[in-house]
Amino acid sequence: MTKPTVFINPKSGSIKITGEVDVVDVDGKVIETLTNPKICGCGLSKDKPWCDSSHGEYVKIVASALRNARELVKPCNLFGSTPVRAREIRENELKHRIESGETLVGVKVGGALDSTKKDSPTYTTIFGYLTDAMQCTESVRVASMIYPRAEAEVVFKLSKEISEEIHPSQVLDYVSHVAAGMEILDYRFGEVEASAEDAIADNAGAAAFAYGAWVPAHQENLDALSAEVFVNGECVETAPLTAIQGNPWLAVVEFSKLAAATGVKIAAGSIIYSGSATTGVHMVAGNTYRVEIKGLGQVEVKAS
Repeated sequence: MTKPTVFINPKSGSIKITGEVDVVDVDGKVIETLTNPKICGCGLSKDKPWCDSSHGEYVKIVASALRNARELVKPCNLFGSTPVRAREIRENELKHRIESGETLVGVKVGGALDSTKKDSPTYTTIFGYLTDAMQCTESVRVASMIYPRAEAEVVFKLSKEISEEIHPSQVLDYVSHVAAGMEILDYRFGEVEASAEDAIADNAGAAAFAYGAWVPAHQENLDALSAEVFVNGECVETAPLTAIQGNPWLAVVEFSKLAAATGVKIAAGSIIYSGSATTGVHMVAGNTYRVEIKGLGQVEVKAS
């Protein structure tokens, strides 16, 4: 028997073996010998471990499961998406929102576990889309969310389209204003920490956002500032803005790298949420949450 070869489809995750292979039991006894078997790598096959081509509907199935999780307010399982599929699911979600009448207004930058570095937990930068329907002003309905958390972030308003990688020295050429912001994070997997691929598929957990008054962008207006999160007037989290990428301006740079790598374009006038300076604060209906960045501004919402 010639040595079989293995091909893992980077898009579907399916595993195709060319050649003859033995299927054995736990004791090593050969149960049967197969020629050119195809093994499920997406987790959706109804004939596991064999592939039944369910991966052809993978994006549609996972996107639907994520929407159902939000509608039912019930966590769904992790899917273990491949990088390509994860991005397709995220784009499918945006397409669905736009077809439903929503308008793309920006992106949020975040971090998630790099699944390729299991021996040494490492976070990699990801992003999700923000639409006008996700913006809240005075209140946000958390009763319809699974595990909502309030995070303190810096918000950037773009003066120029971003579609290619920019250098840190160019950031102020692309940003006209900044503001104190609150992102409401709500991964539809619940409290389980997802890998970057699943996090991307879930639109980086973006559920809602709010921001305060805009301030003209100047390099010095983020120097030595700290972000605080208040619950019912009591400060529960505080962190320096350097907790964001070491320098919050770099969130714009990191997004530009992802945009260039994936062919994404964000128009002038759009907003970019930097990623959180603080640990996310679990939100409960009835409480009031405020993000304050002294020297930049504040934003407050009531949870219902």
